[in-house]
Amino acid sequence: MDYTFSLAVSSDISKIVNIYRGLIGTPGCTWNTEYPNVVTAESDISSKSLYVLKNREEIIAVVSAGSFGELDHLKWKPKNPCELARIGVITSMQKQGVGTIALKKVIAAMKEKNYDGIRMIVSKSNPAALALYDKNGFDMCGETFMYNIDFYCYQILFEP
Repeated sequence: MDYTFSLAVSSDISKIVNIYRGLIGTPGCTWNTEYPNVVTAESDISSKSLYVLKNREEIIAVVSAGSFGELDHLKWKPKNPCELARIGVITSMQKQGVGTIALKKVIAAMKEKNYDGIRMIVSKSNPAALALYDKNGFDMCGETFMYNIDFYCYQILFEP
């Protein structure tokens, strides 16, 4: 496969939102028609925190990583972490390692931005996401209830 990983641009928004919409209703997905949406994608692009993984020219995965401030109230080991959110792989490419590729690429990008780790919340009812983070070195470090959903807290510390 010929994968490229880069920051998303405005012309990617419709394809990104189509990926978000295509995942609604899949096992464990907490998204709906209200979230994530065009405004979410535009905000992530303007803050340079939305990334796309492409196979040739087709966007096959999206991931947001940056300083969103949504998880600051929770306890974390990293001192300067970023937050990982809105990671999704198009359904036709799931269970082929694409999520792991996107995750490893975003980890490398966040290390380059001098973050010392990544933190996130993952729905307790999302077995695919839980398996992805477990197999890629993330540690479950707690639980929280936010947005009317039960979540596990996950984090990874980068080696100094």
